[in-house]
Amino acid sequence: MHQWRAALAMATVALVAVALPAEGQGATGAAAQQIDAAYTAKIKEFLQDPRITTELVDHLPSSATVPTPLKFHGRIVGTPGELTYAKDIHRYFDALAKSSPRAKYWTIGKTEEGRDMVVLAIADSATIASLDKFKGDLASLSDPRKTSEAEARRLIGTTKPMYWLTSGIHSPETGGPEMLQELAYRLIVEETPFIQQIRNNIITFITPVIEVDGREKQVDTYYYNKKLPPGAARLPLMYWGKYVAHDNNRDGMGQFLSLTKNVNDFFLQWKPQVMHDLHESVTYLYSSTGTGPYNEAIDPITVTEWWMMAQVDVQEMTKRGVPGVWTYGFYDGWTPNYMFFAAHTKNAIGRFYEVQSYGPDNYEVRPPATTTSREWFRPNPPLPYIKWGPRNNTNIQQSAVLFSLKHFADNKSLYLENFWIKSKRAVEKGKTGAGPFAWVIPATQRRKADAADAVNELRKQGLEVHTANSAFTVGSLAVKAGDYIVRGDQPYRTLADMYFSIQNYSPANPSPYDDTGWTFQYMRNVAVLPVAEQNILDQGMTAVTAKVRAAGGIEGTGPVLIVDHTTDNNLMTFRTTHAAVRMHAAEAEFTAAGRTFRAGAFIVPAADRAKLEPTLKELGLSGYAVATAPAVKMHELDLPRIGYVHAWQRTQDEGWVRAALDTYGVPYTYFADIKLKEGNLRAKYDVIIYPSVGGSAQSHVAGIIKSGDTPLPYKKSAATPNLGVNDSADDIRGGMGIEGLTELYKFVQAGGTLIVEGSTTTIFPAYNLTSGITVESPAGLFARGTILRGVVSDRTSPLSYGFDAQMPVYFNQDPVLSVVGSAGLFAGGGGGRGSALSQNVTPNAVPLRISPWTFGATDSTGTPMPAAGRGAAAGAAGGAGAGQGGRGGAGAAGAPPGAAPAAAGGNVFGGATGIDGSRPRVIMQFPANAADMLLSGTLANGEGLANRAQLVDAPVGKGHVVMFAIRPFWRWQTQGTYFLGFNAILNWNDLDAGK
Repeated sequence: MHQWRAALAMATVALVAVALPAEGQGATGAAAQQIDAAYTAKIKEFLQDPRITTELVDHLPSSATVPTPLKFHGRIVGTPGELTYAKDIHRYFDALAKSSPRAKYWTIGKTEEGRDMVVLAIADSATIASLDKFKGDLASLSDPRKTSEAEARRLIGTTKPMYWLTSGIHSPETGGPEMLQELAYRLIVEETPFIQQIRNNIITFITPVIEVDGREKQVDTYYYNKKLPPGAARLPLMYWGKYVAHDNNRDGMGQFLSLTKNVNDFFLQWKPQVMHDLHESVTYLYSSTGTGPYNEAIDPITVTEWWMMAQVDVQEMTKRGVPGVWTYGFYDGWTPNYMFFAAHTKNAIGRFYEVQSYGPDNYEVRPPATTTSREWFRPNPPLPYIKWGPRNNTNIQQSAVLFSLKHFADNKSLYLENFWIKSKRAVEKGKTGAGPFAWVIPATQRRKADAADAVNELRKQGLEVHTANSAFTVGSLAVKAGDYIVRGDQPYRTLADMYFSIQNYSPANPSPYDDTGWTFQYMRNVAVLPVAEQNILDQGMTAVTAKVRAAGGIEGTGPVLIVDHTTDNNLMTFRTTHAAVRMHAAEAEFTAAGRTFRAGAFIVPAADRAKLEPTLKELGLSGYAVATAPAVKMHELDLPRIGYVHAWQRTQDEGWVRAALDTYGVPYTYFADIKLKEGNLRAKYDVIIYPSVGGSAQSHVAGIIKSGDTPLPYKKSAATPNLGVNDSADDIRGGMGIEGLTELYKFVQAGGTLIVEGSTTTIFPAYNLTSGITVESPAGLFARGTILRGVVSDRTSPLSYGFDAQMPVYFNQDPVLSVVGSAGLFAGGGGGRGSALSQNVTPNAVPLRISPWTFGATDSTGTPMPAAGRGAAAGAAGGAGAGQGGRGGAGAAGAPPGAAPAAAGGNVFGGATGIDGSRPRVIMQFPANAADMLLSGTLANGEGLANRAQLVDAPVGKGHVVMFAIRPFWRWQTQGTYFLGFNAILNWNDLDAGK
C-alpha cells in the first residue's frame, strides 16, 4: 500500500525545478516544481502514524515568493504543543494575498470584542482579478425571476462556482484554523494537475476562524495551562464570545451574534454553492450526511449532494488505506439553527467534518467497540489503538478537503446546474405548487412591535417581504393595507418553509441532535398566517426596502398616559429609557379612552408628552392620553437594582439572558457565584437573576471543586491578555458553597426577588428552601427541545400581565416541577420511547398528534382551549387543602402516589418543614390532557407533564423566588416569552398583587 502511495506521489509531484511555473503550467509543463525539504521533513517527523496520510499532504511545495507557515510562524502546521492566535493566522493570510495574484484577502465584519473576521479567496490569477464578475454570475443564477433559461445555461457552462471553507466556530476545536493555513498555501503554490484543476475551475473561500474572540482566549488558556505543574487543576476555557460558548453554532435562526450576522451577510453577497464547516469531536473523520430525519424543507437535490460529497470523501480516503473515514452515524440534519444552514436556506449546500482532536499535544486514542466496529456506513473503521497528534489531524482533514474540492471542480457544471434548479423550484413552488403561496404577518396585531421586529429579522436573513397596498380578502383571511406579505414565489422561500412550518419529530427516529421544534411564529408569539389561495400573488403590494417600524405615538389629550401591556418587548425599553419617570401598573383590566386595557397596562400620571411620545414612535408602541387616571388598583413600576449571577463551571447558556437584557436596555451588575458568599446581598440588589447552568442542584452549590491550595485565576495578564473580559477572579474554584446558598436565601427572605430558570430552578427545592415544590423525573418522558402549550393558570399575577390565556412555550425535558396542593394526580409516563429488535426504517410513517394553535382566534389563545385542571379560570378561589388548586388556577400536579410531601424532612438550615408558611403560586402550567400539549416538535409520555408547573412564584419570607421550568430566554428565539421575565423585573416588589 505504501509503495503504491509513493508511486502516486512521484507521479504527482516533480522534485526537480527551482522556480514557480508560469500561470497554467503544471508538472508536465516547461518547468517542474521543487518541494520544501525542511517543511516536508517536519511533516514526516510529527506524523504519529504512517497510515494517516495521502500523497496530497505528505510534502509541501516550495516557493521563492510565497511564505510557508514555517517561514512565517517559525513552525509548520501540525507542530506538537503549539497553537496560533487568530490575529497571526490573519496576518499570514494577508501575507499570502500580498505575495500572490492568486489570492485576495479582506475582512467580512467585526466581533463583539472588535476583532476582524476575514476571508481569503483563492483561484487562478485571472479569476481573482475578476471576482466581481463571478459574483454577478452567481447572483444571476440565484434568481430565475431575472435570468432566462438560456442565460442560465450559458452561465452554467462558463462561470465558476464558489466553495467556502470555515473553521474555528467552536474554540476548543483547534485544528481547522491551523490546517487551513497550509491548505491555503498549497492551493496558491502547488502546480500538480490535481491542484491546478481546483484552482482553475472553482473559487475557494477560506475563513479560518469564525469565533475569533474565542480563539484568542483558547490559545491564552492553552499556554497558561501548559506552564502549570503536573497534577495542578487546569483552567477551563470560558466565554468564547461575549455571550455564549458552544451555542454560537445554534444561532442560525436567531442571528443575534456578530459572527452569525457576518456569515449571513457574506452568503447574501457572494452566494457560494457550498459552505463547509470544520469541527472536531469524533474518531477519526466524519463527513456529514446525518442519520435523519432530514429537515423537511431542504430540497431533495441537496440531500443527494450531501451523500455524493461524503461518499467521495470516504471512497478516496479508503482507497489510500486511511482508516476511520465514515459518514451517516452522527448528527441528524433536522434543526436549522446551525450556522451552515445559511447555505440550505439559500439553495446551496451546507456540510461539515468532525475530526479527531488536533490536541495540540500528542496523545493516544483507544476508542470503544461502538466506534471501531465495521458497519455499513463505516466500512474501514477506526483502529482499536492509534497514536495521534496535530499532524495526524492536519493530514486527514486536509486530504479529505482536497478530495472534496477536486470533486467539486471536476463537477462544477453539475453543482451550478443544481444551484439553478433549486432556485427555480423554490420560485415555482410558490407559483404552481401545493403552497402556501404566501404568508401574511398582520401589521396591527396585538404584539405589533415584535411583529415588525420579526419582519426585519426575516429580511436581514434574505427573505423578501412586501406590504399590502390596500385591503383585500383571500379565502377567509382579511388582509389590511400595510400588512406584511411574504410571497411564496421567491428564490429563498425555503427559509420561509423551514421557519414557518410545524415540526413533527417522531420519537421512533434516532435521538435528536438538538431541538425538535422551532416554529418561528410560535417562539416569537406573533401571527404568521399561511395563505393557500394562489390569487394572493396577484394583489397589489410593495416591496419592503428598509427597516420597518410599527405605528406608534400618542392618541388623545390629557395629562395621564396609558400604554397597554401587549408584551411587546420594547415596553421594557420604554420603561428603562425613562427610568426617572414614575409609572404604574394596573392590577386589573379597565376601560379608558373608549378602549379596554389589560392588567399590567402602564399608567403615567402627569406625563410629559414631548419627552415620551418620540420614544413610543421609535419603539412602535401606542399610548393614549386621558384627562384622569383610571379607577383601577395599581402599583408603582419602580425599577430594581439587578444582580446577575453566573457560574464559573459553565458559561454556555446564561449569555442568552444577558443578550435580552442588553438589547432591551436593562441594567445589571454581573458577578460570579463565588461572590454570593460575601453576603450583604439585599443591601446591594433588589433582584438577582441566576440563569440556567446545567447539572444538579448540588453541582451548582459546589462549583469547580477545589483540589489543592494553588489558586486558579481567570483574569487578564501579560500571559493571558485576552482573558477577563466579561468577568475575572483570582480563584474561580469553590462555587457558592453552602455559605453562598445561605446568603442567597437570606437575600430572598429579606424581601429580594430571585429569578431562576432551567437547572437553577432546582436549587431551592433540592435544599428544601421553598415550600411544597418538588422536582420530578417522570418515567419515559421525552420532550427534547420542543414547543408545548402553556396555560396561564393565574391571570391576576403580575408575572402574567399582558399575556393571553395560553401561549406557546419552549421546554427541554426538565425540570419538571410538582407543586403540593395543586390539582391533578401524577399520571405516570411508563414505557419511554421504546425500542424494537428490528430497525425501524420508516420512523416518520406515523406522525405524532399535533395540537392545533390558531392565531387570530378571539384573544389569540388557540383552538381548542384545553382544560387546564380544576380552578383554571382567572380569580377562581381555591381551598387550602392538597389537591384543591390555589387562587387563579390549578397549578401543577401533586407528588406521585407514595412520595413524601415536598416540605417533609429537614433542611440545611435546621427547619423541620417548609421554610415559609406561604404556599407557592402557580402562574403557568402544562395542560391536563397530554393530547393538548404538543404544538411543534416532539413529545412522548406527556402524561408526566399533566398539570405540572411551568412558572411558579414561591414566597420565602418577605421575598419571592420566581421559578421557570420552561426556558423564557432560549437562545435568540423565544422572544414571545421574554416578557415573563421582564414582568418579574418590573413588578419585583409587587408580586403578591392579585392574591
